[in-house]
Amino acid sequence: MNNVQFKPEGQLKAINVQFSHKAQLGRPVNPNSARQKRLATAPGKKTGRPVNPNSVRQQRLAELAAKRIANGGTIKRGRPVNATSERQLRLADLAARRAAGTLKRGRPAGTAKKANTAEKVEVVVLGTV
Repeated sequence: MNNVQFKPEGQLKAINVQFSHKAQLGRPVNPNSARQKRLATAPGKKTGRPVNPNSVRQQRLAELAAKRIANGGTIKRGRPVNATSERQLRLADLAARRAAGTLKRGRPAGTAKKANTAEKVEVVVLGTV
């Protein structure tokens, strides 16, 4: 296959297509292709699959946008928190003790007896000669 070195700056300027050195990954752009000519005649037009405004997804997104506007820019997501649940009461108590500085951190120390339980045992082997 014949690889042709192609410098599109001048050719693309002639048909009002922007050229960037950063976007030179992949194969080169052919300014005479039907696609490039179509893109040059309608700048700003989006390419790709058109959006169907009557689809279920678009209706759901419109409803979410309306909720977002009604709630001041935020939508609550997920399961709501029950402030009177056992876990939330425990977390509130921990936060209050942490703020007061009375919360003990780390693992409990335990008793001193546990440290001395490992006694040395001498094993005497009696055998016949």
